[in-house]
Amino acid sequence: MHNKNGLTFIELMIATGLMSMVFIIGWGISNTFTGVQKVRNYEHAIAIAAQAIEAIRAARFRELGISKESRKDTLIADFNSANDTFDSESGEAFIPIIKVNGIEYKREINIVDCPVKVDNFPPVLKLVQVRITWKDPEDNIPLIYEAATTVADNH
Repeated sequence: MHNKNGLTFIELMIATGLMSMVFIIGWGISNTFTGVQKVRNYEHAIAIAAQAIEAIRAARFRELGISKESRKDTLIADFNSANDTFDSESGEAFIPIIKVNGIEYKREINIVDCPVKVDNFPPVLKLVQVRITWKDPEDNIPLIYEAATTVADNH
């Protein structure tokens, strides 16, 4: 028997192949976790938009207001202000910026009257647009989720 002080070419190729496989598996797992986190962020945005839409649908039509009004007694004014006595940091009220898991989601709501083609007839339909914006924590890219619906005056 003679003394070996190094690796053969085949041993080196096998070791390199095994290390490559370990890195590829680790990279795949890392990308999977990143993808799951991005999906969760979108789920949070969808939930915040759905909360706003459900609150708007539950309100009386005359209390919704429209985005260009300056009245403070409308639901749109409540959504766009964090100064009400019932607003809280826990996100239970209609504050415009909601923090979830360290990410700030900004909610913007736009309500407009749909035009009526009959003279002297009040609007009976409103278009509601909800926009949620946030920044992806991994690459700091701004992301947007938008939802739209209509609300009719049932009275």
